[in-house]
Amino acid sequence: MVQIEEITTTPTFSSQLENKVLYSHHTSDIAVSYKSTYTLKYVIEGVKQYHYNNQAIEVSKNQYLILNNNSTITTEAKSGVKGLSFFLSQSLIDEIYNYHADDASQLEFLEVIHKKSTSEVSSLLHKAANLYRFDKVNFEQLMESLFIQISEIVVKEQVDIDTKFTALKIVKHNTKKQLFKLITAAEEYLNDHMSENISLDKISSDIGISKYYLHRLFTELHGYTPLYYLTSIRLGKAKHKLQYSNDSILEIAIACGFDNISYFSNVFKKHIGFSPTQFRSKI
Repeated sequence: MVQIEEITTTPTFSSQLENKVLYSHHTSDIAVSYKSTYTLKYVIEGVKQYHYNNQAIEVSKNQYLILNNNSTITTEAKSGVKGLSFFLSQSLIDEIYNYHADDASQLEFLEVIHKKSTSEVSSLLHKAANLYRFDKVNFEQLMESLFIQISEIVVKEQVDIDTKFTALKIVKHNTKKQLFKLITAAEEYLNDHMSENISLDKISSDIGISKYYLHRLFTELHGYTPLYYLTSIRLGKAKHKLQYSNDSILEIAIACGFDNISYFSNVFKKHIGFSPTQFRSKI
């Protein structure tokens, strides 16, 4: 059974920090230290600072962070900051991990900020936050299911990351973490600048990695190139605009990073199977 708790001041944590959802809306500046189980921290409004393992990480609106079991955490937040914390029990994580992984070792998450608003976890967290704030009846009915879904997805994502890095013969956890940060930074760069003229040279220069290594690492981890990923997110945005906006085909092409209608139409039809006009008419 998932417990739900709400706080508005500095939390005084109970002994129950497993399989629990904590909604925080701070009415004053706070700083609190505690030892936690596996924890997923999602910021709804404002910015939160987390200090642990000699690290200081700033998590902003719509971003989340996963912390490992037995972490001693110091949380700092200003008045007005809102967030959700998901405290995941060791037994739940072990059960999910043993189902998806081939080995019996203990799961260790890469403790990095997740910023992709298009990810499945981000969508579920956004849904949970909105339900809690605006429809608590449905939140209470759906929370158990959402909690399990989120737990399973974050574990499976970590197992997939570990599997891919193992295939690359990357053993050291610190190395794995740094490379994962670089790939995450590349994905975020592509999402943030999809409407611009993007090249591998520009991406590699901005995130501090060679063009060759970026292309090789990204492709080996994901199974597709950075530019293929860019095309996919551009087309995803284009499909959404074709379905939900009245913008012209030219306006959509430009907004999604395509130079002209002809190129946009050719790429769209190659990947989707219809021209933009045909796709819009079938909706």
